[in-house]
Amino acid sequence: SADNEIDRTLGNVQSAYQQRLDTLPKFAQTAKLSTQFQVELQERYVESRNAVQEAASTGDPNQLEQTANSEFAALRSFLTVQVEAVPQADTSQLTELNAQIESVERVIKHERDAYNTAVKAKNDKVKHFPGNIVAGQFGFEPSTSFAASEEAQESPDLDLGLD
Repeated sequence: SADNEIDRTLGNVQSAYQQRLDTLPKFAQTAKLSTQFQVELQERYVESRNAVQEAASTGDPNQLEQTANSEFAALRSFLTVQVEAVPQADTSQLTELNAQIESVERVIKHERDAYNTAVKAKNDKVKHFPGNIVAGQFGFEPSTSFAASEEAQESPDLDLGLD
């Protein structure tokens, strides 16, 4: 039964790894797209504002009106808005990505700890009297606790491709 508990808990660790692989890239992609939109929105707003300010500096009201209408139409088609307002960056997607990473990593840690607890319980039975006598007669060997790979010693880089 101790071996079965170790197998079960190791399966839970593998399940948590699979969850990380299944979910984090999706959240990272969503955060990347949201951030790219926010950057493009800010850039378009600044370009439009600068074009209107430049037209205003010429002192020609016709040029100012034409530039303002043109820039406002471009922004409106991009945002589908009816009033001009300074766009605010929305970082909720990045916050959600961070929360999902934290949640998945917490589950993985919990499952690793449960695995190591199950290994300790079995090893106590195999190594201590009187269980060691029975374990020796039936060939039970101590199990190995979970050990992270060398690559796992450093946090993975989630490249969102933003410059």
